[in-house]
Amino acid sequence: MSKLVIRGTFIIETQDGLLVHPKVIELLREIDKTGSLNSAVTSIAMSYSYAWNIIQKTNCQLNTPLVITRRGGNGGGIAKLTPEGKKLLNYCNKVEKDLIKFVGVHSLQLKA
Repeated sequence: MSKLVIRGTFIIETQDGLLVHPKVIELLREIDKTGSLNSAVTSIAMSYSYAWNIIQKTNCQLNTPLVITRRGGNGGGIAKLTPEGKKLLNYCNKVEKDLIKFVGVHSLQLKA
């Protein structure tokens, strides 16, 4: 049997109509946890180039960096959230918790 968990999601839109995709938030969460872009993309099964592109695009659209990176050497590179990146992530975490309280978490069992 397969168990499906149904969750709600949200999209963030700026006053100018620019979108911050949920994948960006997922990536920010993993970067915050791991401190590495490479580890973050591995964890969420996203390609490195796609992740790099959406970070750069979002940084440009918002006119503020959410993530800063440093290329690696022997010890590998680092990626960390800027104060604005942390602020956005904390806000999204709160909204997600509120959404779960409002909608709940639902699951469905399917026969295999």
